[in-house]
Amino acid sequence: MQETNNIPTDQARPDLVRLIWARDHTYRRAKLALGFFVLASIALPVASAFFSASHPHWKPVLAFFGLCLLFLDVAFLDRLQKERLKRGAKLQEEFDTKVFQLPWNNFVAGDKVAPEDVNEATAKPLSNKRREEIETWYEICVARVPLHVGRLICQRTNINYDSRLRRRYGNYLLWVTILVGVVLLTTALVIDPKFGDVIMAFGVPFTPVMTWALREHRRQVDTANALLNLQSEFKKLWARALSGATPQELTTGSRELQDAIYQHRGSAPLVFDWVYRRLRSRNEQEAHHAAEELVKEMQSTLGTGDRA
Repeated sequence: MQETNNIPTDQARPDLVRLIWARDHTYRRAKLALGFFVLASIALPVASAFFSASHPHWKPVLAFFGLCLLFLDVAFLDRLQKERLKRGAKLQEEFDTKVFQLPWNNFVAGDKVAPEDVNEATAKPLSNKRREEIETWYEICVARVPLHVGRLICQRTNINYDSRLRRRYGNYLLWVTILVGVVLLTTALVIDPKFGDVIMAFGVPFTPVMTWALREHRRQVDTANALLNLQSEFKKLWARALSGATPQELTTGSRELQDAIYQHRGSAPLVFDWVYRRLRSRNEQEAHHAAEELVKEMQSTLGTGDRA
């Protein structure tokens, strides 16, 4: 197989691997804070459902802590997450622009993350498994087409992979939260059938996690829907590529599409690492199949094949 672009080899360069490793660290800190909030929000109604009947003096205390969690989420956690999302998006953008050989758009993305911050975020050693995952970030089959086509396929992978992941996660999150809420509410009513006491002991403590879950479901689904617009833009560019658009025209289109991808990343809600791992195999299989089909379609249009 003869390579016609360097995307598969460039993405494995140590300096670019460090950018994704720094991005991982940035997102992990944000997810850790979010994880503590979610665990506390779940633990509170669970404790209230099981122990408020035998310890009635706990009810106002648990209700107070529930309101405190709700306040922390609205006042601090959401803002903190946005700052880290923006930094993570910049690190991913720098990786993409270097792999795709696109110019950095300072007007859209602002300044790059400082080298000192990248160095700090990559202080801990990178596992061999994660290094291998980063070094094969984009499908190697894109090497069989010209750069201006290969980068388009990679951009489509970014868009579709994220859209499918978020839609699945958002739907799972909603149904799991409803199920847990029904189970805990039923348990609370069995233990203490007084409705007023249940509202105080269970309803108020459960409010933070329910508020977060409903908001997160809405954000994930809205984000997936917004990505449909980017999919539409890709289809337009792909049609132009198939009809013989020049490399410069497609490069300009890719730069504009990359701007939209960056803006999406800077505002998209987080997805926990365990969700990525849980859905990784299925999503990557779909991404690989789609990339292979697009490469074959372009090779057929160009009148080339996979020559060993």
